[in-house]
Amino acid sequence: MTALLPRILLVEPQFVLRRTIVMVARDLGMVDFHEASSVGRARTLLAAQAYDGLVLDLHEEQQALELLGDLRLGRFATARDARVVVLAADAKPDAATRLQALGAACVLNKPVRISDLLNTLVVAKAC
Repeated sequence: MTALLPRILLVEPQFVLRRTIVMVARDLGMVDFHEASSVGRARTLLAAQAYDGLVLDLHEEQQALELLGDLRLGRFATARDARVVVLAADAKPDAATRLQALGAACVLNKPVRISDLLNTLVVAKAC
C-alpha cells in the first residue's frame, strides 16, 4: 500500500512530534514518511534515496537552509524541485526570505496541526 503513497522525508528533532506525525499519516494512509532526527542524518538519507518531498524543521536553521540549498542544486538523489514544507517555531525574517528564494512551498508555524501538514503535502495546498 505504501508504494502508491508519496515518500516524504520528515526532518524533526522532537521524537514525540515526529512519531505522532508518522503514526497519524500511516493510520490515515496519506503519506509514507521516513524519519530523520537531524539535518546531518537527513543528508545521508537524501544522498542514498529519492523522496517525493521533504518536511524540514528549522531547529538547526543554518544547516537546514544549507540542506535546502544543496537540494535545489541537485546534490541529492531526490529531485531538485521536490516539494519542501518547512516547520518553524521562530523563523527569523531573513530565514523566511531565504526560504522563499530556495523554493520552499510552505512554512508552517509550530505548533503545527498534523492535518494542515498532511493536506499541504498531499493536496499541495498552499499556506
